Amino acid sequence: MKYASKPLRTFIQDFKLSNPAGADCFEATIDFIVGGTNIKIQSEVHIVTSYPGKNGIVYLLTRDICMDQLPTVFEADKELFEYTPNKNLRIEGIHHTAGNYIVFISPENSIDNN
Repeated sequence: MKYASKPLRTFIQDFKLSNPAGADCFEATIDFIVGGTNIKIQSEVHIVTSYPGKNGIVYLLTRDICMDQLPTVFEADKELFEYTPNKNLRIEGIHHTAGNYIVFISPENSIDNN
């Protein structure tokens, strides 16, 4: 987690998602809010915190999302990352097609998913 932003680092630590290689994978519920529409999916999430010059990258590994319609990659340097303890990681940004969006990533072991 050498290069993770503070919200991302705390999210990884609280949910015990850390991997010594710097690539963390887990199943999660993903809630998108785009243009007043809520979209909920299950997805494997891959977080990479080992790239120098980056504060963490989050990948959604699902075929349920078309990259042209919704984002599947989030960079802590480009989007706003916020963490609600023991609940979810909130990412806010702008997608070239969808426009403004908010994404909530809730690991399977979060309080909301039990």
